[in-house]
Amino acid sequence: MEPILLIVILALFLLPSILMMRGQKKRQAQIEQLRQSIQPGDQIVNVAGFHATVVEHNGETMLVELAPGVAVTMDTAGVMRKIEPVAPVDTNEVPN
Repeated sequence: MEPILLIVILALFLLPSILMMRGQKKRQAQIEQLRQSIQPGDQIVNVAGFHATVVEHNGETMLVELAPGVAVTMDTAGVMRKIEPVAPVDTNEVPN
């Protein structure tokens, strides 16, 4: 086999792997930044799909309120996303 052909074949198999690893590292950095930015009062969704409000955040663990009077401790690693507050819509406004 010619060396050029061998290099092309290796590049075809290695290039997609390298590109996927770059994307994965970028996504992991975004998730870590999200987990560090969580503050008490934030609304989150955990990996199980539960919506909760953060009561207390201690670095690796946090106390979250699932329902009024129901608070549980969970790992920070279990946070999937943060729910951004939506601006209230004025339903009394008349369109022009």
